[in-house]
Amino acid sequence: MSAKSSGGAAVPGSGTLRTARHTFALSWRIDPLVVSVVVGLALAQTGAVAATGLSQRWVVDSAQSSGGQLLGALAPAVLIGVVAHVTAAAGNRVRYNYQHDLTDRVDLEVNREILTATASIPTLEHLERPDYLNRLELLRRHTAALAGSCWSLSDTGIGVISAGLSVWLLAGVHPALAVLALLALPPLWAAKRARHSLAAARAATAEDQRLEDRVHRMFLTPESGKEIYLTGAGAVLDETAHSARTRVTTAVLRARLGAIVWQLTGWVCYAAGFIAALVLTAWLVAEDAASLGDLMLVITLGTQLRSQIRGTVDGFSRVAEAGHTTDHYLWLLAHARRQQPTGTRPAPCALEHGIRVHDLAFTYPGAHEPALTGVDLTLRPGSVIAVVGVNGAGKSTLVKLLSGMYTPTGGSITVDGVPLDELDTTAWRRRLTGAFQDFVRFQLPIRHAVGIGDPDAMDDREEVARAIHAAGADPIVDRLPDGPDTQLGTIYGGVELSQGQWQRLALARALMRRHPLLLVLDEPTAALDPLAEHELYEVFMRQARADPGRTTLLVSHRFSTVRGADHIVVLDGGRVTEQGTHTELMAADGRYAESYRTQAAAYQEKDIR
Repeated sequence: MSAKSSGGAAVPGSGTLRTARHTFALSWRIDPLVVSVVVGLALAQTGAVAATGLSQRWVVDSAQSSGGQLLGALAPAVLIGVVAHVTAAAGNRVRYNYQHDLTDRVDLEVNREILTATASIPTLEHLERPDYLNRLELLRRHTAALAGSCWSLSDTGIGVISAGLSVWLLAGVHPALAVLALLALPPLWAAKRARHSLAAARAATAEDQRLEDRVHRMFLTPESGKEIYLTGAGAVLDETAHSARTRVTTAVLRARLGAIVWQLTGWVCYAAGFIAALVLTAWLVAEDAASLGDLMLVITLGTQLRSQIRGTVDGFSRVAEAGHTTDHYLWLLAHARRQQPTGTRPAPCALEHGIRVHDLAFTYPGAHEPALTGVDLTLRPGSVIAVVGVNGAGKSTLVKLLSGMYTPTGGSITVDGVPLDELDTTAWRRRLTGAFQDFVRFQLPIRHAVGIGDPDAMDDREEVARAIHAAGADPIVDRLPDGPDTQLGTIYGGVELSQGQWQRLALARALMRRHPLLLVLDEPTAALDPLAEHELYEVFMRQARADPGRTTLLVSHRFSTVRGADHIVVLDGGRVTEQGTHTELMAADGRYAESYRTQAAAYQEKDIR
């Protein structure tokens, strides 16, 4: 189901009630005392308006009939009126302040739940699905409505009960005055229609909201900022973001204007009914069928009924908004539950037979052509397997499938004969490590930016120092003012590194785990010169062969680097076209040999120059 089709019902459904119960439970867990105060004030306010109206009728009627006992007759009425008015006015303000505070705090918990649900999905597929990202964007922008759903329902309930008491008292003056309750329906219906239109507009523009947000972030990062500055693309990107934002605001504004028209129509209907109620009561007073106190009661309750209905409409609107957001929230949680891995078998301590890939196929979500088809290969323990191929050949896709980041759409992957999907995902991930071309620049102290490669050993300075040394990053760390405690990144006033230096630290991070089953090196040295890359890979190959229980998978576009691998796999168009040792592939005189000679000639020509 797409985000565009998930407008949801505008009335509180089971999903909204379920979410309201959940957010109330979160509120209680956060601060039970404040929740108790809010609930107590809400119950007290339910009858406060009715009590105010009754006290005013009592005052007027007592003033007419009490004679010399005026003070004694008025004192109870005035006392009740003051207490009711203070409860309705001051209590309302206190309650709303507490509710807003609780909503803000619950909002943090809801956002944490959303992040946890997103991060708990073991693959990356959901982060490449537009329908998932659109839902996530809509949810992210409206979590406050979700967090306050229990209080929105509470406000709606208070409004309905208070309005019901008011209508009951009005009917006591004359049954026809109960018609005011029916005139509350047009504003409610108008609010429902308005909220549905607004939710539909937001859902329809979710992709534009994501586009504007992404372009905006590009201007705030130095990596993209450099290219924007040099190319002068700022104006073009600004126009792109502006156009996206204009489409969003235009659609939402059109929906809001429609909402105003519908709600104004509803309130005009109620205003006409209220005027008719006043005329009827005045006629009853003139005919001695009602007292002046009754007229005061009708004026008070009729005026307050308008506020009660408005509060009910507002609460209903917030419930409806929470309902639309709840659709995305519950869908997200359900999707995360459906994607949870079912494997329970432990990962091996060391590879004995290796990793076997059989007839492997994978197609990206929304793509028409497969990224990989019919891939067969064996990654033997203690060996270095190199994967080469042109851009788009499927090298990185293969790496992600072996890492469990994607689920194959065909074929199988087995680890020592056990299907990968039968292994415990967390246990398997703990036995993997790797470095990638698109590595993360963790703006942390160096020892944490490296140590995070193995969270269990993150605070072990000796292990961090070992990984830094193995990656050849000692010279970088030694030159920095605070050594491994140096803060990285300019965002927090730290040191900015070059691309190659960041890449060295990413390699060190990959080497934090001492005995992984699979070490993946996916173009991790692209920012290094060929000589430095070759020397580093020689180190990796020696380490790999010294550990017979692990396999090293090396992806590179530099053929001089991979020639020392035990086995080389050539990918082209998502298929394995050649595989063997460097010597065997050169002797076969195929695509690999041609590419190797071409690249070698290019390097020789560069050296001559």
